[in-house]
Amino acid sequence: MKNFWKPLQGEFKWNPNGILGVIGALGIIPAIFVGRYTDSFWCSVVFFVVWYAIVYLTFLTYRYFKDK
Repeated sequence: MKNFWKPLQGEFKWNPNGILGVIGALGIIPAIFVGRYTDSFWCSVVFFVVWYAIVYLTFLTYRYFKDK
């Protein structure tokens, strides 16, 4: 049984861009509320896409000014 867990004992490498996916995916929660408030599926989809775009554009702006 000790050999079963052996591959999992290596060094953990965190994906530095993984947090972007998590924050972007959390946009589905307010998108659901927008969809319920407006009674429109498409308003919900547009809100989610805008949320995701804002997250990534904010990250790209941060990286641009960090590297300069």
